[in-house]
Amino acid sequence: MPEQKESSVLFNLKELMNLEEDRIQGEEEAEQQAEEEARAKAEAEEHRKREEEEARVQAEQEAVDAEERATREDAERKQREAEEAALRVRLEADAKARAEEHQRLLEHEQELAKTKATEKKGVHPGIIAGLVVLLLGGVAGAYFGVVKPRMEQRAAETQAAQHLAAQRAQEAADARRAAEEATARQQAEAAARMRAEA
Repeated sequence: MPEQKESSVLFNLKELMNLEEDRIQGEEEAEQQAEEEARAKAEAEEHRKREEEEARVQAEQEAVDAEERATREDAERKQREAEEAALRVRLEADAKARAEEHQRLLEHEQELAKTKATEKKGVHPGIIAGLVVLLLGGVAGAYFGVVKPRMEQRAAETQAAQHLAAQRAQEAADARRAAEEATARQQAEAAARMRAEA
């Protein structure tokens, strides 16, 4: 009987220890779960803040890009307007110049018509053209018949003179070199004789 009581007490004690361990383990698991939940919450909060910061930075960058784009478009619009204005001014000036030229031509034609109407007699245009052709032919004949051959002859004479001068300079250089070689040979022979006599 006492053994049965003892084993019953041991059994109850073990049960109590198991319950205590279960309680401790449950508390540890609850703490771990609470820590994990707190960590998850902190990570979620950090993620949310990071996303908000990224969204803010992106919004600022988009605002800067939009402002730069607006500035660039405004500058391009102003430049386009300035170019269109310059083109308009140029076209107007060209049109005015053409109109003035046309007016001048009309006035010139009117003057020619008046001149022809008042002329009783004058030199025929064919005669003037013939004289001009004759004059041009004379000038061309004089140039190709007299001036050009003379210029070619002078150029040939100049070239021949230059060739002759170069040939003479070469001959003089060759003669000088031969004289120097002969002098050097004589000096060498004299030195050899002196050594032989000594």
